[in-house]
Amino acid sequence: MGAIGGIVSIAFAVWFYLTAEKKKAPAIQWAIAGFISYFVPWWVWVKVMGPKKIPFSPSISILFGAACAFLVLTFVLKRLKSPD
Repeated sequence: MGAIGGIVSIAFAVWFYLTAEKKKAPAIQWAIAGFISYFVPWWVWVKVMGPKKIPFSPSISILFGAACAFLVLTFVLKRLKSPD
């Protein structure tokens, strides 16, 4: 499931990059923020909950990371005003 987490973190980085470009924000920094905002919660979930053998834990870890990244995107990046 680690490969899927890596692919999803790259997808979030691209999504943040494209959204930042539309907002005329620094896209590279936002791509890094997108990667981190998904990967860190995902990694914490895997390390904390993974050993507990919770059913569907790998899928839940992806959803948890995605939810955290989406919240950052919604409440921070999309609220930026364009410099126009």
